[in-house]
Amino acid sequence: MILREQIHNKISLIEEVINFPASLLSDRGYHWENLPMVPYSNLMGAAQSLAEKGRKILIITGFYIPGGQPPATETDGPPGALILAWGLKLLGMEVILLSDEFTLPALKAGLHILQLNEKEIPLIWFPLEQTDHPPTREVENEEEGSLSLRFSENFFHSAVGQGITHLIYIERVGPNHTLHSFLQQERKGSAPVEEFERLLPPHLRNRCFSSRLEDISRFTAKTHLLLEVQRKWKLPIESIGIGDRGNEVGAGRIPWEVFKDHSPSHREAIFCCRVKTDYFISSGISNWGGYALLAGAALAMGKREILKEISSAHEQRVLDHLIHQGPAIDGITGKQEHSVDGIEFHDYIRIVERTMEIALE
Repeated sequence: MILREQIHNKISLIEEVINFPASLLSDRGYHWENLPMVPYSNLMGAAQSLAEKGRKILIITGFYIPGGQPPATETDGPPGALILAWGLKLLGMEVILLSDEFTLPALKAGLHILQLNEKEIPLIWFPLEQTDHPPTREVENEEEGSLSLRFSENFFHSAVGQGITHLIYIERVGPNHTLHSFLQQERKGSAPVEEFERLLPPHLRNRCFSSRLEDISRFTAKTHLLLEVQRKWKLPIESIGIGDRGNEVGAGRIPWEVFKDHSPSHREAIFCCRVKTDYFISSGISNWGGYALLAGAALAMGKREILKEISSAHEQRVLDHLIHQGPAIDGITGKQEHSVDGIEFHDYIRIVERTMEIALE
């Protein structure tokens, strides 16, 4: 698919807006931790892939905060997944949402406020492992024979899992590196093995970490195994990852040392995810990436008129409903507040509004 120059320029500008939100330059609460990932972001490729090949889409989200008040999934991820699901359905695609037990209630609440039901957009529950011990082997397939692997294999054999054309992970925490995944990454020059082993000893590998380096592996279903099964079976499925810090599924496209070199505290070198996707979208807040992907796909398909239905008032109602009925909490403050990643709604929604303005100009 060759996009007209005007559409190409719009998508490029949208990608710039979600990565460099000018309206937040003076906001001390904004983190800017996505910047090292920007050179690896490919909104254009992801939008074109959906527009050209998108038929049946599986969207995966959910980042649980066990230390929250209350413990709950965060407000970054589900809203972006829901608006993407809603919009792709309007674009004529079949859409399915998948997560684990900690995020499904928020997604269900979101479908309700969007006036959709589970017949229109099915919700799939990915089970948690009964036990979760640190890995004893330096390989990626230590889950062989596990409940999670069996579920992933059975999913693609099931009626709902057959015919999937795209897997989209949005703000979905994934496991960090093993030595094997580190060595397999594409990079310029030799792999800094000595630094890797010093900063990431074996007992910290292949774990899911929050940006505070809290190990949340036991609260995180192994949804990344869907990708591993898809690759092993060579299923004709393309994958997209959306993230804002690097501990999300998809960030494995980025060499480990990029995170290490841009992290004075080396947090990112510890928590960065090893799982890569065909396309990765960097965004200051992952929800923005979901809106941007929908806008890009709509533009590429010549159906931008659907974006006129997105308003700040409606998105405020969706977020409010998720917070109170999910429940969902701000991932930075850990509280049921009307904010996302520490950014108040009126500042957060300005980036969404600007994204839609560009698409509709």
